[in-house]
Amino acid sequence: MAKNSWNDYSATASSNTDIGSIDIDEGCSPANINNAIREVMKHTADVVAGTVALSSINIDGGAIDGTAIGANSASTGAFTTATFANGSNSAPSLSNSGDTDTGLYFSADNEISVATGGTQRLSVDSSGHLNHNGSASADISALTSASSVAVDFDTAQNFSLLLAHDVTIANPTNANVGQTGSIFITQSASSSHTVSFGSNWKFSGGTAPTATATNDAVDRLDYIVKSATEVHCVYTTNLS
Repeated sequence: MAKNSWNDYSATASSNTDIGSIDIDEGCSPANINNAIREVMKHTADVVAGTVALSSINIDGGAIDGTAIGANSASTGAFTTATFANGSNSAPSLSNSGDTDTGLYFSADNEISVATGGTQRLSVDSSGHLNHNGSASADISALTSASSVAVDFDTAQNFSLLLAHDVTIANPTNANVGQTGSIFITQSASSSHTVSFGSNWKFSGGTAPTATATNDAVDRLDYIVKSATEVHCVYTTNLS
């Protein structure tokens, strides 16, 4: 194969019998050596100028712009700026070396996207609009039954509560405006318990609901946070 750039050079010395189609094999014309050196200088200049990109490079230690990179052990540092090509869903601009169709790419002007398995999954445009191509889910976090049940909205959106006491679900902490979710409330198998609510839980008509008083019964509270002190709720009883 003709050695027309750095990418074509072989790590096996005997395989490098030409440079830019100039013969440098044993017995070549002496003039070819001069011309080959000039061709190597051109290939080097192409890389320096960025007109030829290296197909692969392994930097084992060293620094770029004062930032340590590529060392045998992990190093820290940050580039001031970095510029990447647009990329695509099948070949993102930023990807893992072992998973090249998963990563970040620039899907349009002022828009960034996430791809997994060569398919666009998320995009954010210049207006801040987030588009999600697929389903979404949030884990259900188990609350601890006690006379006062603590709910931290920073830990989850959805919760479950298996009643082992007469409980008060206290005002939630870290109430993030606009957050939505559900609390699944299940009576114990052996006896029923009452459920009351802190003052920040708001219900239709200003009246808190009464939990279903049947063993193993399941109720669900759906909510949206209006403010740090107002969580609007809809309570559905005896789901089965």
